Amino acid sequence: MEKERKKSSRGIVLFLTALILLAGLLAFHMLIGRGMEKQIEKLPEGILLKLAEPLEAGEITKAETAGYEIENIEEGSGSVSVYTVRKTNEKPLHVNQVSDFTWNVFGRQIEGESLNLSSHRTMASQAVYLSWLIALLPMSVILLIVGIRKLGALQEKRWRQGVEGVLMIGAWLVVIYFLTGKLEIPREFLPPEQILDIRFYVDGIRGFFADDRWTDLELYQTLRACYNQEVEIYGAWVICGWIGTLIFWIAAGVESRNQKKRERRRQYG
Repeated sequence: MEKERKKSSRGIVLFLTALILLAGLLAFHMLIGRGMEKQIEKLPEGILLKLAEPLEAGEITKAETAGYEIENIEEGSGSVSVYTVRKTNEKPLHVNQVSDFTWNVFGRQIEGESLNLSSHRTMASQAVYLSWLIALLPMSVILLIVGIRKLGALQEKRWRQGVEGVLMIGAWLVVIYFLTGKLEIPREFLPPEQILDIRFYVDGIRGFFADDRWTDLELYQTLRACYNQEVEIYGAWVICGWIGTLIFWIAAGVESRNQKKRERRRQYG
């Protein structure tokens, strides 16, 4: 009888440990989330243009009349000119070809390069939801597998386990739907053909951090520093979540095996 109490108390301790770990991760995430929100608010919006020729005063006036805000930040090196372009009605700007964009806005084609600051700001603000998805991935896979196994008990008319399986799968679907519904990733950061094109994401991330076309610009450095900070902070949080999941999974597996041994002993005395 005393052994049974100890084993029961061990399960309660395991459950309380998991709750404390989850509460700690949630509190930690809320604290770092507030700090990152303030950091993201400092990021600029609009389009960053690096043009081979400077804009004339009349061209800037024409664009401003059409509802654009033009600012010459004069940070470029060599003969290039750098501008930030924003839409006064906060409508998002998209640039496919810089020459076509300059023709539509300024009335002449100018060769150059562009960087969508607004899209990067939006992307940086999605890190909180992406970190949740990544952190919960191992736990969600375990929950889904266990739920499917329990769901199979319905065929054997073990209704209690079957209902538990339905609830587990339902909880998994609700969490995934909630987190993915919060994501608003700009189209330019998604693969053109299939969403699971891993090479596209790897090349995009590596290209952004290895790109030397914008390194002399303070705006670019600010943006990259924000990304680096998010990777460090949210990466540490995700690793903590994975480690906690692993510990809980191992402990739960050990407890499950012990329970099966106890049941066998009862059956065979």
